Amino acid sequence: MDKKTDLRIQRTQKAIIDTFYELLEEKHFSAITIIDICDRALINRGTFYTHFQDKYQLLEKCVYDMMMALDEEVDRVHGDSDMVVYYNDMFDVAIAFLESNRRRIKTIITKADSNLVFNKVHEIIKQNIMKKVGRLPSKTRVPLEVLAEFFAGGLIQVVKWWITEDPIYPAEQIKLHLYNLVKNTLKFYYVVD
Repeated sequence: MDKKTDLRIQRTQKAIIDTFYELLEEKHFSAITIIDICDRALINRGTFYTHFQDKYQLLEKCVYDMMMALDEEVDRVHGDSDMVVYYNDMFDVAIAFLESNRRRIKTIITKADSNLVFNKVHEIIKQNIMKKVGRLPSKTRVPLEVLAEFFAGGLIQVVKWWITEDPIYPAEQIKLHLYNLVKNTLKFYYVVD
């Protein structure tokens, strides 16, 4: 594949994704059709199906891209050192990311298939926790999988609440609360510096 073809694919996918977000701002995910996306993006259905199997795969791609952008930003800022520092840096980046993408994220939360969205986000967060925290020696018998499930679910619910409601806690405060929860849990259950 040459660069021109690759750029064309990227432009088409971007047009489909941007159109999908526009439509989500106007109506619920269940009401969006492939024809709606194609008409607005000025593509034919065959082109859509070249890139995505259906609107569920498109939604999954949007969520995955957002989560990967956040993960890359955290890795760029932090790297791979002390776990407590990592999560502090991660919350700095994550809260800034959530604030700058609040409208798009709120649209996905309120108008898209929430189970699909939250299951995908939950799995990504859980895997990240297991990968990062799994390197630390445990002090207790709480299995890493239980801790990862617990925190992934908790983080998702706090973020959902903070994004969709009028924030009663400013970004800096919510970041501090999340950081303290993680820091204290890591120090209690795992050997951290």
